[in-house]
Amino acid sequence: MKKSEYYEEKGLDRIIGLSDGVFAFSLTLLAIDLVVPDLQKAQDTLLYQGLMDESFRFLSFFLTFIITGAYWSNHHRLFRFITRYDGILMRMNMFFLLFIILMPFITKLINEYGHLQLAVIIAALGYAAPGLLLGVIWHYASHQRVFIHKDLPADFVRLTTIKNYISPSIFLLSIPFSFIKPTYTLYFWLILFPAGIIANYFYPDMIEED
Repeated sequence: MKKSEYYEEKGLDRIIGLSDGVFAFSLTLLAIDLVVPDLQKAQDTLLYQGLMDESFRFLSFFLTFIITGAYWSNHHRLFRFITRYDGILMRMNMFFLLFIILMPFITKLINEYGHLQLAVIIAALGYAAPGLLLGVIWHYASHQRVFIHKDLPADFVRLTTIKNYISPSIFLLSIPFSFIKPTYTLYFWLILFPAGIIANYFYPDMIEED
């Protein structure tokens, strides 16, 4: 059996399985930084105030959970169309997973130092990195259709490439706002939600989901 045939027939399910496991582990670790208020007295008003004091932690948790979940969805979607792989594609996927496993660290960094410029810049880069790597993975896999289905429409391949870079572009564009005020960078990330909706509205998938 040729090496290329082996890569086509074996191991792709292990790459996907490992990736799903890393995502699950990273998503679970996000909740560790959530704190239950330590009340001196069991009263509803004190509990409410304690929860409000932790509201920023909950918001950063939900934000990172949604971002990580979106990256999992995109990764899952791309690998539905990737039919084979080589060592380079496998290593790029491992590098992608490295940044997914760092998501809990990024969340904690924002929770502790979200008012500092360096912290939000590191967070923006950390959030952008997986999206950039997904774009690179898809570009590598779809180049001359070496590792994807041969019958995929050219427009679908092109639009998928564009969509991969929307989220990381928003994170990178948010960095200059940190020079005005670090929290402006955090607010800029909210553009992610309407941007995703707009992109899907104007550039819907040409291939129906199973």
